[in-house]
Amino acid sequence: MRAKVLLYRLGAETERGRALHAVLDARKILTLDVDERHLQEPVGRLVSTNAAPPEHAAVPERPPETEFMLLCAFGEHQLDRLLDDLRRADIRVACKAVLTEHNRNWTLCKLIEEVEEEHAALARRD
Repeated sequence: MRAKVLLYRLGAETERGRALHAVLDARKILTLDVDERHLQEPVGRLVSTNAAPPEHAAVPERPPETEFMLLCAFGEHQLDRLLDDLRRADIRVACKAVLTEHNRNWTLCKLIEEVEEEHAALARRD
């Protein structure tokens, strides 16, 4: 699979989303914008099927409001270069994850919630 970034609440209709898309486009990284209709889908399926929304998608009562970025199929050097580019462009996405064998079957909603919980736990430790 070619490197791909799945974006939630970071579409090109927002200023931050446009800036992020510009960095990703410059690196020729595929981007996949998803929304609340995709929250109950496994992230592995989303990135492999280009996120065609389910016909009758169930949206959670309280969908996550955080911006989220899922990095898929990046080599270590490629990931480092992208993160450097984002820092130079002053683009910060607090909630991000890398697609792994462990999380690929999690729903997008569960993955976002897990990352949010990790961030909250780290903030409490500081």
